[in-house]
Parts: sequence; structure tokens; C-alpha cells
Amino acid sequence: MSSEISLTAVIGIGLIAAMLSVLLRQYKPEFALLTALAATVLIFTMIAGWIMPAAQRIRELLNQSPILSESAATLLKAVGICFLTQLACDLCRDAGENAIASRVETAGKTAILLISLPLFEQVLELVLVLMRT
Repeated sequence: MSSEISLTAVIGIGLIAAMLSVLLRQYKPEFALLTALAATVLIFTMIAGWIMPAAQRIRELLNQSPILSESAATLLKAVGICFLTQLACDLCRDAGENAIASRVETAGKTAILLISLPLFEQVLELVLVLMRT
């Protein structure tokens, strides 16, 4: 029940902030962006409260297997990068800076590629071992 109420609150905050942003954009565009930023931070804080217990439980389960633990850590980092990159891109687009949003997306994709390189190496090593046998 608590997550349903929290989800309702997030939806309500989002809708109110969107309507307020639309109204403010007509008269004071800079306040519209600040409204969107404030709503984003508030909603992201609420969502972080939901994600942390789930991430902790996943870590506990995966720590039981050292082989999966490294892969899971990489996966969780990639998910975090995706969330943060999407947040930054959306804020850039709200500010009308599509070119900057595209560069932030590129940076996020590059970061995910870099953190996943050890996994690619492990898969390649496994394939080579299987081919030799």
C-alpha cells in the first residue's frame, strides 16, 4: 500500500509541476525550468527510496555467488548510469539544449561500454576455452 501511495504522490507532483511549468513558461521561462528541476529532484529522491532496498537485496542474493557478484555489480552500475544520464538529458531538453542532451547521451553510452569491458573479456575467455575443448 505504501508504494501505491508513493506512486500516486509522484504522479501528482509530476502533473502539478508540468502544469505549473506550462503556465510559467508563458511569463517567466526561467522559472519554468527551475520548477521542472525542483520536481525532478523531488521525484528522484522519492524513487531512490524505492530503489535502495531492492538494490541491497539484489546485492545480498548475488554475494552468495562470487562469479555472479562481479557481473551484478557491473549491471547495477550500468542501470545507475542509465538513470542519471536520462535525467540529465531530459533536463537539457527541457532547457532547449538538444545538442548538449545528445552529447550527454553519448557520454552515458561510452561510460556503460567502458564499465562492461571486463564482462566482454570474461565472455571471450569462456568462448575460447569452450572452443579448445
